[in-house]
Amino acid sequence: MKKIGIVAKHKKVERYALAFKRIYEYLKKVDKDIYVEKHVAEIIKLKKYKEFQRGKTQVDLLLVLGGDGTILSVVKTMRKFNTKIFGINFGNLGFMSEIPPFQISKTLAKIFSGDYTIDKRLMLSVEIIRNGKCIKKFHALNEAVISQGSLARLINLRTTVNNKKLTTYHADGLIIATPTGSTAYSLSAGGPIVYPTLSTIIITPICPHSFTQKPIVIPAEKKVEVIVESKKKQVNLSIDGQESLALEYDDIIRIKRDGEANFVRLPTESFFKTLREKLDWGKKLEK
Repeated sequence: MKKIGIVAKHKKVERYALAFKRIYEYLKKVDKDIYVEKHVAEIIKLKKYKEFQRGKTQVDLLLVLGGDGTILSVVKTMRKFNTKIFGINFGNLGFMSEIPPFQISKTLAKIFSGDYTIDKRLMLSVEIIRNGKCIKKFHALNEAVISQGSLARLINLRTTVNNKKLTTYHADGLIIATPTGSTAYSLSAGGPIVYPTLSTIIITPICPHSFTQKPIVIPAEKKVEVIVESKKKQVNLSIDGQESLALEYDDIIRIKRDGEANFVRLPTESFFKTLREKLDWGKKLEK
């Protein structure tokens, strides 16, 4: 790996200036070709640097400094390059950005020596069909969420899988998630935790009126379609909690598999370790 990119979240990054600078200096020390986002370069006061632009600059490895939200915003812009992504956790929970900044020099040395594996994470394409035409297309790493607006009223969402009727959900909404997104909103709504490299799609209703309408896991090769059947009710579509669109009656939301994102992982790190640390699994009860 020769060409290394550095990106970071845009807000409140000044407090991480020292850590960012140490990462840059380490990469320079080991003779890497470094590309840095403009706002990161300004924070660490670089006068001369090669600028990294999301969706335009192709690198061998992209270091994402931030939390899971930063990774979500970056992955979709870099999908056409099939870039290897490594998250360094400057955020809070950090399911995807697992490594804390104080470990970065030692960690990068292992990666550059080839001591790593690649997690391939399923992504989804989400198309909105209105009056027979696709009016918008999104890409999701975590989930697509169809939900009610500001008023607490249930909505009707007729759902099919490969053109075969599944059910009509009468609920607050519906979450269609990837395994990566199974530990996000879907988990909060009662969905299962799914191993992140499995090839599946999770359909999780949000507060369904029928107690028997439970989450279901289907093969990723299946195509999911959801038709909005509620009139005079505000219905919204949210993608990874970062993009949104107001839906209308009879809109069709078409969701299917759309490639993979490549995440660099160390052999010592595991999904089960992440569950224990992030969700306090096995934590002793306080006396």
